[in-house]
Amino acid sequence: MAMRSAFNMHHSDLQNFLFAPVWDEKNGTTLSILSALARLDMDPWREAARLADMPRSVAATTLASILARLPGDNLKLSDSATLSQRLVEFLPEGRSNAGTETTGVGNSDDNGGSWRNIAIGVALAAILVISQMNGWLF
Repeated sequence: MAMRSAFNMHHSDLQNFLFAPVWDEKNGTTLSILSALARLDMDPWREAARLADMPRSVAATTLASILARLPGDNLKLSDSATLSQRLVEFLPEGRSNAGTETTGVGNSDDNGGSWRNIAIGVALAAILVISQMNGWLF
């Protein structure tokens, strides 16, 4: 059964970018762009959409400055620029609106949708807790 669009929280055209590997951590795990943005307390999907709407060169420069803020063994600025150039290639083609005004389509729903999803999650968690307290769950 297909998921209704109201419940689809993320843009599938951004997944290749968000799950692209940035580097391997010291513990052997691969750091993805999604994880890197989350570590910086940024909304990965919103930031990816913002980068996708930029020209590639601007997106690469912006991403390099974001990656430079990661804690730990950061890359040299030149390495960060090279890495960012490679990573922006994962952004979807044709999303750039450079030189045009944004229409704002979907912007109001993004914030409303996020709050709606949080409210639904809180309500479901409350139902789960009440059910467990009353012995209705195994």
